[in-house]
Amino acid sequence: MKFFIETFGCKVNFYESAALQKLFLSKGFTAADSLSDADVVVINCCTVTGNADRKDRAFFNRVKRENPRATVVLTGCWPQAYPEAAGKLGADIVTGNGNRSAIPDLVLSYLRDRQPVVDILDVSKAAFECLEADELLEHNRAFLKIEDGCEKYCTYCAIPKARGKVRSMPLAEITRQSLSFAEKGYHEIVLAGINLAAYGSDTGCDLGDAVIAAAEPESVIRVRLSSLECDIITDEMLDKFASCNKFCPQFHLSLQSGCDRTLKRMNRHYTAGQYREACDRIRERFDSPTFTTDIICGFPGETEEDFLESLEFCRSIGFLRTHIFPYSKRSGTMAYSMPGQLTRAEKQSRASRMKKALDPISSSVMESFVGKKVRVILEQQLPDGSFSGYTDRYIPAKVTAEGSCRNDIVIGTVSSVEKGYALIEADNKQ
Repeated sequence: MKFFIETFGCKVNFYESAALQKLFLSKGFTAADSLSDADVVVINCCTVTGNADRKDRAFFNRVKRENPRATVVLTGCWPQAYPEAAGKLGADIVTGNGNRSAIPDLVLSYLRDRQPVVDILDVSKAAFECLEADELLEHNRAFLKIEDGCEKYCTYCAIPKARGKVRSMPLAEITRQSLSFAEKGYHEIVLAGINLAAYGSDTGCDLGDAVIAAAEPESVIRVRLSSLECDIITDEMLDKFASCNKFCPQFHLSLQSGCDRTLKRMNRHYTAGQYREACDRIRERFDSPTFTTDIICGFPGETEEDFLESLEFCRSIGFLRTHIFPYSKRSGTMAYSMPGQLTRAEKQSRASRMKKALDPISSSVMESFVGKKVRVILEQQLPDGSFSGYTDRYIPAKVTAEGSCRNDIVIGTVSSVEKGYALIEADNKQ
């Protein structure tokens, strides 16, 4: 019996799909080479925007066209948050985010009885589900989901409905899985979650403790964090990050807007000034940290003045990288029916203007590392014989290192920046 998994959405979803693959293999299934070759198709859905829902539905329709005999499983955030809409598609099995480990058994049950299955647990009452992934990891980095759930309730977001309350992986399990990844050859562990900075709020520890736990195995070289909310980063947490010599001082602090009026309408729990203060506290503890972020343009009620205020604030922070999105309406959220909805053209125009304004900032941040020593984990050999990879500050690098191979760690000096890469001549190889 062959299975195929299609994943939409964030790194957490991809981690959960990797865990699902391991679970299916443990039950005697084999991985299909293609969609048309599969007996079972699992669609791990996203619901962060209305467009995400459309992608979920479109892929379901594609499965029905290209492989009508396959047993189809809908799982993930869309069926969890919108079970009625997801259920109307006619999938054989519909489940959510509450019990991923049961999915292979639900499939076996369906194949035996041929009775449609709807099994969506209440995630508001769920405990953290410890899953373990082997495959579908990214290059030299292994993503480890250590937190689930969000209780922030931003007005544009359906994720609290899809993910429920904050739940955290035990520290001992973080160390065990970190060691397991390192033994498979992964030098870098990326800790991920739905609201990662809230890790431990349900267990009496914090994200700093998780970083230390992930770094405990000697064979782990680097520990990196995925997206963080600036308003729940404490000084104690930052001090723990700084105490760990394996910690990567690259911070993805989700901003969304640099205008206080827009932040208030979004129900973000900080002001632009408080965001800047969080960046300053980080800079006090780390040498040349880098910052990446997410920005929404054209949120309901955003005036041209609000947009320009957000743009100038973003310029002032000095982001290495920005993920810029035009606002996307999401049914079932407060922002969906807010007054002051902008046209699609205006939202896209503002996103384009924001990107054009911030691209030179990204280049200047990279250029600030010229002449500095950096350490790079080599990821992919390029046609000219050099290697691409990332520094611990997440700067894309092109490294010339004779005799090297993928997954080697090299130290070198940044000589220049060219076409989005820091060019590095290796001093030595670890």
